[in-house]
Amino acid sequence: MACHGLVDGGLHTTPKMDGPTWRNSRGVERRLDYIFVPRSLGKLSGRLLPVFFSDHDGVLLQVGSPVCLFGRGYWKLDRNVLEEQAFVDGFYGFFWRLEGLRSMCEGVLEWWELVKVRIRAFIIGYCKRKKREERREVDRIQRLIELEYEAGNLGGSFDWERSATLKAQLRELQERKARAFLERAHSGFLEHNETCSAMFFKSVRARQSRKVMHGVREENGSIVREPEDMVRVTTDHFQGLFKEREIDVEQGNVFLEHLSRRLPEDIREVMEAQISLEEVESALRRMGKGKVPGIDGLPAEFYLKFWGILGPVVLEVLKAILETGVPGGSMAVGVLSLLYKKGEVTDLGNWRPLTMLCVDYKLLAKVLADRLRTALPYVVHEDQTCGVEGRSIRWNLQLIRDSIAWVEDRGLPLMVAALDQAKAFDRVNRSFLFRVLGRLGFGEKFIGWIPALYVGAGCRVSVNSHLGDVFDLSSGVRQGCPLSALLFVLYMEPLGAAIRADTEVEGLLIPGSGGLRVKMTQYADDTSLLLCKDSCLTRSLAIFGDFTRASGAVLNHAKSSVKFFGRWSGRTDVPGGLSLCEGALRILGVHFETSGSATLNWNMRIAGVQRKLAMWKARYLSFMGKVLVLKVDVLPSLLYLAYIYPLPASLRRPLVRLVFQFMWSGRCEWVARARMLCPIGEGGRGVPHFPLKLDAIFVSFLLTELAHPVIHPSGYLLRVFFSYQARSVMVWSNTGPRAEQLPWHFGHAAKWLREHPEVEVARVGLDHRHLYEEVRKAGSPAPVVGISEVVWEGVQARGLDNRLKDLNWLSLHKCLPVRSIMYRYSLVQSPTCPRSSCGREETVRHVFWDCAFAGVVWARARVLLGLVRGDFVLTWARLKRGVGRARGTDRDRFLLWLLMSLFKRGLWEARQNMVKTGRDWGVEGIVRRVEGDLRGRMKREERKWGQHAARERWKGGLGL
Repeated sequence: MACHGLVDGGLHTTPKMDGPTWRNSRGVERRLDYIFVPRSLGKLSGRLLPVFFSDHDGVLLQVGSPVCLFGRGYWKLDRNVLEEQAFVDGFYGFFWRLEGLRSMCEGVLEWWELVKVRIRAFIIGYCKRKKREERREVDRIQRLIELEYEAGNLGGSFDWERSATLKAQLRELQERKARAFLERAHSGFLEHNETCSAMFFKSVRARQSRKVMHGVREENGSIVREPEDMVRVTTDHFQGLFKEREIDVEQGNVFLEHLSRRLPEDIREVMEAQISLEEVESALRRMGKGKVPGIDGLPAEFYLKFWGILGPVVLEVLKAILETGVPGGSMAVGVLSLLYKKGEVTDLGNWRPLTMLCVDYKLLAKVLADRLRTALPYVVHEDQTCGVEGRSIRWNLQLIRDSIAWVEDRGLPLMVAALDQAKAFDRVNRSFLFRVLGRLGFGEKFIGWIPALYVGAGCRVSVNSHLGDVFDLSSGVRQGCPLSALLFVLYMEPLGAAIRADTEVEGLLIPGSGGLRVKMTQYADDTSLLLCKDSCLTRSLAIFGDFTRASGAVLNHAKSSVKFFGRWSGRTDVPGGLSLCEGALRILGVHFETSGSATLNWNMRIAGVQRKLAMWKARYLSFMGKVLVLKVDVLPSLLYLAYIYPLPASLRRPLVRLVFQFMWSGRCEWVARARMLCPIGEGGRGVPHFPLKLDAIFVSFLLTELAHPVIHPSGYLLRVFFSYQARSVMVWSNTGPRAEQLPWHFGHAAKWLREHPEVEVARVGLDHRHLYEEVRKAGSPAPVVGISEVVWEGVQARGLDNRLKDLNWLSLHKCLPVRSIMYRYSLVQSPTCPRSSCGREETVRHVFWDCAFAGVVWARARVLLGLVRGDFVLTWARLKRGVGRARGTDRDRFLLWLLMSLFKRGLWEARQNMVKTGRDWGVEGIVRRVEGDLRGRMKREERKWGQHAARERWKGGLGL
């Protein structure tokens, strides 16, 4: 301590904290908890704080920091208040009073801005009152606990029962705050009673670190670290980035001449029709939930909750914006949030700007985007797949994959050039964009609506929650605006049209297409060229250079590269000045090589799965929670690649092993894997069969493409390679060419179809979900004898938390790790009950029913069960298989099963605690825990439904 200049923080507080921090029921007390601090901090303030989660006191030290790295940010609505009936009732009455302010304003836009200010003040006032009441309640309970400890410290009697009750109340309040933190941390789904482990906080910090800036490099090379300086430098950087640049209008006209498609008159009329309330509501309901709101702090959930009164007002506001061409004050201002990509962290070029926009602005943009999306198929070439209804990014990847396979098989020359643009969305020249819209046949009215979203548009950068001043956006489309991607697609259309029209650029001849040569494939700003001559690449780059002068778009030579395939494999000379890709060529997130691309990509994906599961293992999750993780986090990370390459056989077993090690936390698997893959109604857990699911996705995608007419050139290659192989399930025509040698991915799909003759497209359909379910059923184990689907679903009734469902499921399977089972596997020395007074064999039934201790517990439980339904008879069959169709309402049956499940959990946890620690909770300990759990559930329902309704639902509170 002396070497490092540390001192005991407890002795440097005023008053000193040198009292005991731990005590037990036998009167022993010691000071065991210390915080050591630098001597330079001087005197500190602090206190000892009895806590609910430990038999040690908390040691609280307050240390001031001279540097404030993070700012206050801007206000955002706490979404939890939307679930409180008191807030909802109060808001309705408050909002109607705001109608009287209309006469004070010049128009609806000014009034709406005033309304949002008043709404913010109302919500802040409500939340402050609520927080104040919660703090008072926490302080009151905390003080009562401290008084109990003070009495014990002074030699008086210590009331353990009262202390436990107070700690349970404190736990409920603190857990509510903790869950609010978890939601703010965007930690995914949260389970009831889930704890925050060190690994969990590490993952939260890792995510947050991508948003934290510790220094910014100025143009002169110096690095600034003070918050004010970082905000200034960042504001200057993006202000320069969004500044309008000069373009060559005449050169732009040359590119516009290549646009031959026109928007049909009937579509144009539909796009310029008056917007309706139904359109706006549809746009709102399709908005993502949990998203960060704009500068006004009001999220989409707020508008959804009060749409009945806000809907007509919002529609009136949006119509006024389209009529005047000018958005309101807060609607025009976005907050630029920066997300680190890779590279030098102090270089602002390595941070992606995302604009946080107000929901009312996004509603207007989304309505216009919905209309624009209906027009894109008529004016955008099939080479471009981004944002166009009916097209898919998979077509781009499928075309590149099969083109490589074709030239490798035939020994043809091919170069694939992946072109990257520098700050693509930020450099869009709006005048050129509007000229493109006019050339494609969009009406003047619709074109006039687009500038309404950009006139007077401003932005404020957010650096570590410090906000900069507002600056104008003179160019670019906002990343975060629903319209941006669609407008950018139209902005890029002249480039694609010019390359397609140039006779000096020769693309790859696609077999079976009737002589079609594909020169390029596009997805937004990602352009990939498929060329067969060196001069073609040189000419394509020259066209891009002309496009730079016409539109302001700039090619990023440092990130653009070329790879050679087929006859040209092994070439090292690159025409046009681009760099050679020596490894795998990465396009749209998938890596392409001359061979072995599937294994290369899947190895990287499975490594990602391993990292994900390592993070989730640290979370205290139930089986149901783990299945949800597999379905909503792990499986989606594999779906993108599953459409392009099937999972290689060598990686199937390792992936399955990863999944089940995660499910059972690396311990013994008490239930067979085949049963775990079954749905709940069949006694399983619904664990996804990953290899089967990924195969079903790949095969169904191929069959779906074969069943539809060819729109994209990738469809021709698919028919050459796979139409004959799918003849057993699809109608096949022998009029086109057919490949004799299949690439590995098509060979895998053909083998899969042969191995699953039960697949009949006419019956199963083309959807991968139906295909997966059909094949899974064919390989499922027989149902568990004597247990029906109704019983399986009944013991895991909706409304139970996941851990109760898991316990009921395992006990019905007779797969809990009781001593009779563990003795059978030589994991324990004796099969007898761990309670010294018992001595009988410990089976699942013994733990929950036959043991004398369990009998006493159920005698106490019958009192609560009788309050729900006086004539209810508790039997082992009901305890094991659920209440079934017992007399009473559905609510009565749920309460009965909830009480039985809670007491079952109490018995099991008491048994586990006694085995691990040797301490017996006793009957009173189990009853006390069940009653505490019930009180917590009632409190939560009181906040949700109100006290009167909650007491009715809980039979008057069950006497608690």
